[in-house]
Amino acid sequence: MKKGYDFFNSKKIDYVELSDEIKAEVGVLGGLDIFTDAHVKGVTATTTKICDAMGMPYERLRYHVLGAYLHDVGKIYIPSEILQKPAALTDEEYEIMKKHTIFGYDICIQYPQFKKLAEIARWHHESFDGSGYPDGLKGEEIPIEASLVKVADVYDALTRRRQYKEGFSNSKTIEIMIEDVKRNRMCAQFLYYLVVVLIREIDGKINEAQHTVSMYKDQLETLHDLEAIYKEIYDRGYTQSLKRKLGRYELHPGYDMSTNAQLLTSKQKVYEKESENYQFMLSEREKLTKQLKEVKLLSKKEKWYK
Repeated sequence: MKKGYDFFNSKKIDYVELSDEIKAEVGVLGGLDIFTDAHVKGVTATTTKICDAMGMPYERLRYHVLGAYLHDVGKIYIPSEILQKPAALTDEEYEIMKKHTIFGYDICIQYPQFKKLAEIARWHHESFDGSGYPDGLKGEEIPIEASLVKVADVYDALTRRRQYKEGFSNSKTIEIMIEDVKRNRMCAQFLYYLVVVLIREIDGKINEAQHTVSMYKDQLETLHDLEAIYKEIYDRGYTQSLKRKLGRYELHPGYDMSTNAQLLTSKQKVYEKESENYQFMLSEREKLTKQLKEVKLLSKKEKWYK
C-alpha cells in the first residue's frame, strides 16, 4: 500500500525544516492577512495530495511541498490595503498584486537552500499560452513544478471563501479549471490527479454522511414510536399496557410528551439538513467522475511535459 504524506506531520515534512529567515518571512505573511495564511496552508496541503496521488518519491514531494509553502511569500511586500481589501481589486491594484511573484523570487534566491524554489515563487502564475505573469512564459518554458503548484493554487483560490466572495463547490471549481486547460492555460495531467484526490475524499465523506443520515433516521423512528405511545396515553390514560410500551425505552426522569415533541422537531431539522448534504455529495461524486474522464482525455492530448 502506498505511503501517504501529510505536510503537517512532523515525522515527514515540517515547518521547522524552513530556515529561521524564511520562517520569519512566512510569519510576517501570516500576520498580515489571515486569508493569505490560510491559502498558503491550503495550497501546501493540496500540493501534497497531488504529489502523493502521483506516487512521487519523497524527496521530490518534499521539494514541491516546500515550494508550495513559499509560493506566495512575496506578498509580504504587497501593501496591506491591497492584500486585505474586502472587495475585488481594481486593475491598478491587481498589477501591484502581481508583483508578489517577483518579490517571492527575490526572497528565495537570497538563501542557498531555497534558490531552486525561487522559480516556483516566480512562475506559478504562468500559462502555457503565454498569457500568465510575470514573464509570459510559454509551454515547457514554465518549470514543471510551477505548473503543479499552479493547479493547487487555483483550486484553493476558487474553493476558499474570501472577504468578498463565497467559495465554489469542487465540481464547479473543476469545471472552471477544465476550461483553463482547454484554453491552454493549465496542465491537464496535474488536474487529473487533483480530481482523483477529490473523488477519494468525497467517497470517505459520503460513507460518513450515509452513516449519519441512517443514525438520525433511526432516532426519528424511535421518537415517532414514542409520539404514538404518548398520544395513546393522552387519549386513553396511563394504562399498564402503555406503561410496558414506555418501559422498552431508556427514558430519563422527567421525559414526557413535550420533551419528545421538542426532540422530534429538532432531530427532524438535523435529519433534513444531513440528508440534503448527503444528496449534494452524491451529486458532486457523479459530476467529479464525469470530469475525471474528461480530464483524462485532455491529459492524453496534452503536448507539454511528456
